[in-house]
Parts: sequence; structure tokens; C-alpha cells
Amino acid sequence: MSAVLRVAANGRPQSPAAAILPVIERLAQTLDEENEAIARRGPVDYDAFNHRKSQGLLELNRHAPNLAGLQLGPALAAALGHLQTRLETNRRLLSTQLKAARAVSDIITRAIRDSQSDGTYSDRYWMDE
Repeated sequence: MSAVLRVAANGRPQSPAAAILPVIERLAQTLDEENEAIARRGPVDYDAFNHRKSQGLLELNRHAPNLAGLQLGPALAAALGHLQTRLETNRRLLSTQLKAARAVSDIITRAIRDSQSDGTYSDRYWMDE
């Protein structure tokens, strides 16, 4: 299977590696923005970031077949390395957010359950003695 060459703005053929670099850069920018938003601990539009990341993944998947069997140049290898680092940071931050949301949910669930019970059928009655 041969690689499909795209035409650059100057009319010259563009290599598959050069065509995918802007996609990687946009995805990395999206990850940086989401990571910064999470780090600020304010409201985060997770739906918008999810949409942008999904679009980036779709674009990467569309370009991937064109890269099969090609040598990664230093620029592409570096861009992919930086993207991997940003993805790991994003995964770690989102995991922390999810754990915190679960903890808050557990606290609220427990408070609602305790407020609706008079303790008659609770195991806690026997443990408190």
C-alpha cells in the first residue's frame, strides 16, 4: 500500500508525516487547555473537551494508514512523544477528578440514607454499643 500524498498550500505534495503534524499539534493543544482548566479547579466543560479530543482521535485514525511502513522523522517522533506525555497527564488529572466525584457522591449517598432512616434496621446500632 503506498502513502497518499496531500497537496500543501504552495501546491507541492505534502508527505503523510507533514500532514499529520498539525493534527497532533491541535490535539496536544486541546489536552493542554483541558489540563490547565482542571488544574485551575474551576468549572470545566468536559463535553466540549471530549468532543475536541474525539475529533482529534478521528483525524489521527484517518491519517494512520498513510504512515504504515514509513520511517518516523525526528519532528514526528518528538511530536508523538510530547502527545503521549500530555495524554498521560490528562489521564492522571481526569482520574483524580473522577475519584473526587465518587468520594463526594458516596458522602451524599450516605447522608441521604442516614437522614431517611431512624436506625431501627441499621447495623450501626449494634456497632455503637
